[in-house]
Amino acid sequence: MKLSAADEGRHLPGTDALWGESWYHDFAASDGSYGGYLRLGLYPNQQIAWYWVYLVRRGEPLVLIRDHAVPAPARPGTAAKGSGEKGSGEKDGPIEVASDRVRGSWGPIDPLRKYRITTEGAGIVLANPADAFHDERGPEVPVSLDLTWEGIAAPFVYTATTRFEQSARVTGELTIGDERIEVHCPGQRDHSWGVRDWWQFGWVWCSGRLDDGTWWHTARSIVPKVDIFETGYVITPDITLHPVEQVGVHYELDDEELPRRGTLNIGELALTWTAELQAPIMLVSPEGKQSRFPRALCKFVTADGRTGRGWIEFNFPEGVPHLERP
Repeated sequence: MKLSAADEGRHLPGTDALWGESWYHDFAASDGSYGGYLRLGLYPNQQIAWYWVYLVRRGEPLVLIRDHAVPAPARPGTAAKGSGEKGSGEKDGPIEVASDRVRGSWGPIDPLRKYRITTEGAGIVLANPADAFHDERGPEVPVSLDLTWEGIAAPFVYTATTRFEQSARVTGELTIGDERIEVHCPGQRDHSWGVRDWWQFGWVWCSGRLDDGTWWHTARSIVPKVDIFETGYVITPDITLHPVEQVGVHYELDDEELPRRGTLNIGELALTWTAELQAPIMLVSPEGKQSRFPRALCKFVTADGRTGRGWIEFNFPEGVPHLERP
């Protein structure tokens, strides 16, 4: 894929019901005191959007907004939602979405370099993060945020699918109830479009930054005895991006399949990680299939004593084997 500024915006959809377009952003304080992630997933052939806001703080419960029935926003110049046709001469502005629970605006300030998200909604407070796999019930709290991701290097373009990733500095503010947090920390963003079947196979994804200025990103499948996909990069402190094609992973889970600890080898970068703040999701297909999707803010340590923070995620479709439980 040859990336252009236009790829920050929306793309013409395919015909598959699971064809979607996703903007996915996270952030993690270098000391592990706060973090979060947001995702807007458009499913034009189902006339819906998925909206995620997951916020974690040390010593505080998980706060989340998960709405999988947001009305799909129309493209500029379209006569009907989800038609996929763009009006002549129209340009994509920020994507505006709204439901009874959440409303937000997503759009680039400077394409392929700087991206801004604003959100207001009603968050659910979960004292036990694993409840996100069950009834997801808890008291509500107002949530708002205004955050900007500014890339520290050019986006990394996947070769096997239509997707790009970018390590970034994140600035802005978020409010949870009466608490206001000024955000100044590392983060990650990606944009992808195409058919995504969350219930087909498992994977691991990870990104973060070490205290010496090293950044990384990686993604790979975790199908036993089969290496379907592995990719990523390491950005050295001089801001040189080095693609990697080999990713080693080991992980330990609890009884709810939440990640606890493990190792990652991203090319020559070897990391030991420990989950500190959990923020999982249960994903349910239109046919009722389930996949546990644990995500955790982690502490990362290298053999020579460098440390950092970032996010790790796993996808565990029900009934589908993965590396730890073949």
